[in-house]
Amino acid sequence: MSISHKSVRRVRALPLWIVCTGSLVLGGVGVSDARPSDPERIPNTTPYRVSKPPVAKGRSGNATLTTRALRRKTGETDVELTAGDLDRDGPSGTITRAQIATVDARGRRQMVKEYTNLDGNGGYVAFSYSGLPRGQALQVQANVKDIDGTRTDVVSAAPTVKLRPDLLMQRVSAAAEAMPGTPVVISAVIAELNHDVGARAACVLSVDGIEVDRADGIWVDAGGVVSCAFTHAFETIGTKAVSVQAANVAPWDYDADNNAASTSIVIRAIESFDYYQLLAATDERQRGGHFQDWSTSNDGSIVYGRDYGVNDLVIQLVQVVDYYAEVRHRFDLSTTQLSVTESTGGAVVRSFHLEQIASEPSGCIARYPGTETTVWLYICQLNRLDGPFTTLTYTRTAGEVTYFSVGYDLQWHRTEDGTTTTDASYSWNDADVSRTGTPMRWGSTYSVEVTLASPDTIYQGPLTIPLNTHTESHSTPWECDERSGDWGWERFCADTIDVHTLIEGFKQVWRSR
Repeated sequence: MSISHKSVRRVRALPLWIVCTGSLVLGGVGVSDARPSDPERIPNTTPYRVSKPPVAKGRSGNATLTTRALRRKTGETDVELTAGDLDRDGPSGTITRAQIATVDARGRRQMVKEYTNLDGNGGYVAFSYSGLPRGQALQVQANVKDIDGTRTDVVSAAPTVKLRPDLLMQRVSAAAEAMPGTPVVISAVIAELNHDVGARAACVLSVDGIEVDRADGIWVDAGGVVSCAFTHAFETIGTKAVSVQAANVAPWDYDADNNAASTSIVIRAIESFDYYQLLAATDERQRGGHFQDWSTSNDGSIVYGRDYGVNDLVIQLVQVVDYYAEVRHRFDLSTTQLSVTESTGGAVVRSFHLEQIASEPSGCIARYPGTETTVWLYICQLNRLDGPFTTLTYTRTAGEVTYFSVGYDLQWHRTEDGTTTTDASYSWNDADVSRTGTPMRWGSTYSVEVTLASPDTIYQGPLTIPLNTHTESHSTPWECDERSGDWGWERFCADTIDVHTLIEGFKQVWRSR
């Protein structure tokens, strides 16, 4: 793609900072020009998708009963009942009695457990059991008072045993090096692994063990992938330990040991020459397996839950490209153009062109260039003692939606009247929210070609890096086990598939002025 101007005085290698991350890159090539509007911001209180109901509800008169049955990693199942909504405000009534029964495939009740005199627990009660397999159908009935005057309502609901949500902090992406006082965009990718229920959480950014930014109330759908975007300016030089954690997970997490991921950023003193780098990585995880579960009563007879099977294989693909550099030059952003082309093994992955970066001539601005797959452009222009200094960030975040942190909004988000807003919100990462297709597999090299052109200057910075492949497998063969539980004996057989393939390359270039 060519850019022409009436007057071009010199050509230099382009220093700028580009971060491109994506959960799925399709075979097609996207080419776009600027659009004036930004992606719609949606409040975090509105889930972007709830593909599987997390609870079962029942109603009698004005009384409601909300239930769920979630299985822990250790095998116990927590059955929760409330006269209201779980994980929200307190219940509106009082549960005085409860009955929980297993149900067979024909809807017939099998084993039953009775609980009375529950008034002292208010409107919320919970019971923990062993021996309930994933997929077991339950029938729950509760007596609820303090709703319809003096009347006690009998309310029923039918939950199914599901696995607790398992949030994996899959990756933290940021520039490997940055300058003091310059806003750095940091993104994190979060996946839900168990595919039974989604979860709420807080996305928390820490630097050297101290919390510096957060996005509260994010939602990750069952089997979903989302991103959190942060902004932080580092004031001192040195190597900074950067970590992102999924905190306050509700319902609480199946495996809390995989809720955090980390990286490091070197904050270095201002040099007398330009610097730029390229990092490219594709991170593919194949995870799943086959599961079968049988339950028997204490006298040896088979009850529902036998031959319950799951065949599950999920492939998640995150592709990341970081191109970072520094420009010792000042631009008039209203007349400056940007072109980016990414390719692997000679095939174009993505191409992007922006005619007008921004109407503002200077300062720090964020811009949505208008691509079908949402990308963001961040530019900061600073005046230092040794002259003008410009950084540019081009970001494509992974997953279906991106949640924005408080620090991100304070730096980049403005309403139409120019005021700052920090309302908890997210936006879709793709206009086609049900996007499907075959991802483009990377070759042995990855290239990024960038052109930044103002009326008097063209900066160009092509970089190509070789890619290396690393594969780790933690798969297990088919194995069976037997154990006793509150509902009798349980026999559990399973195998697992867990293959992690990482293709990556990195290159730094230092260039004298």
